[in-house]
Amino acid sequence: MKPTTASGITRRHDLDALRAFAMFLGVALHAALPFVTDGWMVRDPQKYEPLGQFTTWIHGFRMPLFILVSGYFTMMMWRRRGLALLLKQRFLRVFLPLLICLVTVLPLQEWVVTWARAQAAIQDAERFARPENRAELVEAVRGNDLVQLQRLLEAGIDPNQADPQFGSPALQWAARMGNEPAARVLLDHGANVNAEDRSGNRPLHSTAFFARPIVMALLLEQGAEVQAKRNSGEIPWDLTATPWGETQARAGELRVPLEMQEPEFERARTQCRQLLSRQGGEAEPKPVSSGEPEGLLARSRAGYRSFLTSEAFLVSGRYRWPRANLEAPLHLMMGGYFDHLWFLWFLCWLVGLFAICALLATWVRLPAVPGWLVLSPVRWLWLIPLTMVPQLFMGILGSGFGPDTSTGLLPQPHVLLYYAIFFGFGALYYDANDTECRLGRGYWLLLPLATLVLLPLGVATMVRQPVWSGLIQVTFTWALCFGLIGLLNRFLKQENATVRYLSDSAYWLYLAHHPLVAVLQTWMRPWELPAVLKWLILCTLLMILLLFSYHTFVRTTWLGWLLNGPRVRVQTAATRTPTAGVETPPA
Repeated sequence: MKPTTASGITRRHDLDALRAFAMFLGVALHAALPFVTDGWMVRDPQKYEPLGQFTTWIHGFRMPLFILVSGYFTMMMWRRRGLALLLKQRFLRVFLPLLICLVTVLPLQEWVVTWARAQAAIQDAERFARPENRAELVEAVRGNDLVQLQRLLEAGIDPNQADPQFGSPALQWAARMGNEPAARVLLDHGANVNAEDRSGNRPLHSTAFFARPIVMALLLEQGAEVQAKRNSGEIPWDLTATPWGETQARAGELRVPLEMQEPEFERARTQCRQLLSRQGGEAEPKPVSSGEPEGLLARSRAGYRSFLTSEAFLVSGRYRWPRANLEAPLHLMMGGYFDHLWFLWFLCWLVGLFAICALLATWVRLPAVPGWLVLSPVRWLWLIPLTMVPQLFMGILGSGFGPDTSTGLLPQPHVLLYYAIFFGFGALYYDANDTECRLGRGYWLLLPLATLVLLPLGVATMVRQPVWSGLIQVTFTWALCFGLIGLLNRFLKQENATVRYLSDSAYWLYLAHHPLVAVLQTWMRPWELPAVLKWLILCTLLMILLLFSYHTFVRTTWLGWLLNGPRVRVQTAATRTPTAGVETPPA
């Protein structure tokens, strides 16, 4: 297995376009999150559930697809130029941009997000000060004014009144605050114990999240549904496993005081789990001694979670990370150091692993993998079981459809293994010499099957049937990857100057988009427009501004050379095709 030109393929323009498409989808996903979740950089008052389904669809396949294509181009570079030039190119295109962004883009993003949230608070204060937007019942609960609460209810105020900012009923605020007397008064006046907010959260979800066992006991006594799912699929039991840091962040955003420190908080969470367990509200079967598969999986996931969060990865001392004004001990595995640029750090790890494998393969003269294992339907028989191994450990730190995200200095092993499988398959795909794009055959069936059948099935089974859901999710991801490869090969097989230009710009657009997203979202936030229309306007403005910045300040500058290699400024319509190297964005 030598680094020689083993493929008859000169260039895959469709894979260039596919890699750029994955990056553009990332921008569209981040632009949609304000209308989907309250936990994003900026929260928009308008919510639109179909956008949540859209982001779930994107997250389920986008990064695996990108990593697969990266593996393809990594193998191509090694075959054509050798290992030394491959490592040099990845150092310039991946590692150096990551370092630069760590001291420029991410600190700027932290500053912008702080500013954006302050502006959002001002906007909300102005909006909620209007008489028509006041939620007096919620204000009484949040202010722990039981006299005012009683007076309002006796005056005929709807006990299910919700605040306009989060759409949370008064009872949910009592649950969040741990205010049992207020919750009891509201229930005595007819408040709905199972009322939902815009995210599908019920009061019982809030008591589980914020560890309020006294209020939880009251809600259960009044008939709260222990298996009720919120929009993202979690039941109350699932929320008792939310990491402490995430709980603190959410409490700060909602302005919910957490009087307890972490050890006391975890004891309260344990009490909540005991209450839910008595009512049959567990999220996973209890471990059994017989070795029953579901029990074994539950124990394995619990043990692995303890490993990830272990103090073995906690570096003592105080450090200042360049992306934020944060001085604290570093947790090498669970720290949030790379934000949306974590994939570049993963590429560094994957290329390093590839280099080791390439040296070993050359040394022992391993034969090439037969092409039929990669291109024929047989690939499903080994890819799905192999990918299921890391998939079964996804979601142990918080449920969600698709792969986990790892932003620590040390990648979480199951996430690294997951992406290594896609990266390795991409490398094997290059050697398979797929000149006829056999891999993408049947795209017209794979794409709708994955989107319309596998996606809803995977989401529906995610919480209660993790094994089946994992199998469906893995199949969904591979089906989308193969289907999109076939689709773009069908329509973008030949070089196209416009598509090539967009492909070149995609790397810069993704690196730089986060601060601009926060600024535009804050500016558009007060607009009284439907969420989907605001999202479309936001995406359009993002593309215009980012493409302008790329063409003016990046494409023919040292930064453009660093990201994509040398380019010649476009002079006429006849010279729009750039002078290209072997490849452009990070692969």
